[in-house]
Amino acid sequence: MSLAHLDEILADELRPVLVDFTAEWCGPCGDLAPELERFAQEEQDRLRLVSVDFDAHPELSDRYDIESLPTLVLFANGAPVLRLAGPDGLEKVAAGLDALHRTRRGAVPAEPAAMNPDPTPERRLVLCGTGPTVTIKPAAKPREEAGVPEITIAVPAGHSAVAEVRSAQELHALAGVCPDALDGLIVSSETPVDLDLVVRLTGLSFLELDAPGVDADQVARLAALHRLRHLQVEEPDDEAFDDGALAFDEAIRALHMSLPDTEINGQWASPELLHLLAEEEPAVQEPGEVVEAGLEARHRGDGTVTAYLVLTLPERAYAFASGSTEGRPVSVRLPEESSWRFVGEPVFPHAPGARLTGAVLIAMDLAGTGDRLDLEVSVPVCQDGSCYPPFDLYLTCVPVPVP
Repeated sequence: MSLAHLDEILADELRPVLVDFTAEWCGPCGDLAPELERFAQEEQDRLRLVSVDFDAHPELSDRYDIESLPTLVLFANGAPVLRLAGPDGLEKVAAGLDALHRTRRGAVPAEPAAMNPDPTPERRLVLCGTGPTVTIKPAAKPREEAGVPEITIAVPAGHSAVAEVRSAQELHALAGVCPDALDGLIVSSETPVDLDLVVRLTGLSFLELDAPGVDADQVARLAALHRLRHLQVEEPDDEAFDDGALAFDEAIRALHMSLPDTEINGQWASPELLHLLAEEEPAVQEPGEVVEAGLEARHRGDGTVTAYLVLTLPERAYAFASGSTEGRPVSVRLPEESSWRFVGEPVFPHAPGARLTGAVLIAMDLAGTGDRLDLEVSVPVCQDGSCYPPFDLYLTCVPVPVP
């Protein structure tokens, strides 16, 4: 399903159109496929189902801001009215068709700004002291710098600046940035954070918040971030919510009303269908988290080295080992200009069903010369029923002699 073909269908089709964003490497997408086919056959009188290959048509994925798979988007009269991330949601789609049939409405509100963000202007991002990791997308290969008290990053026009913080102290390092300097913020802290520092960043279009002590009042304050297009709020495990999950759901539903253009925890609906998101507890869909990686290599004395790659996957997340038929496996490559070559294939751990979880050790033998070994690693990650495009990691190490 190409962009031009989809535009033609949305313009001419009288029935609502359900678009399934999928990919061959997405295991949950394959599980959902037969259910979608049955659903389309049952609803063929009032629904048309089309499928978009995430890899083959990146222009469509970019247009509709698809960040995880599977994602279902329901269109009526050419405009999106319901968006659901994750493998569950066909019941909500059916309820949405019922609601559309009952209202027999004509014009549909314009699609949310999340679907067609304006290019961001060029600006400068200044961080003082020990601060968070900042990623500029598209990102160049990372370069480690130590002992730099102040970092100034020029953000080119059309690029986005995303900060990742893992503690309250790192979040305080953002206190001096301009409110519109950051496009995205990922907060993953084991201790409570000062939400004032988050709410002041009014330029955010993406926010992931995972920290203890987040109560209903604090969730409500996120409504001040009017530019948000994607919001993920992790339900706290502590007793910040007196009534537990019920109070958390009510706070999230209130945010859906306050931020009508924002996808919250993987769900969005037009005002006419917003009630569908309140009928049952929303499924929490987390964006893929950064995969941590480490690399070391040891000389074997015969012109070869043995390298050890350690990948640490987030909690509840998994990737696939080499040879997996369920999803696209982790890929380990040498740069084209590398003076090294693989001797045999990288050795993956023997994982049940070829699924990799937690800390994963991958061993490999290489032959060649050079003081430094560089590797390019691509890690497709699945988590909570959604799969994400591969994380590309660039790792380097200096081989050391075997003791």
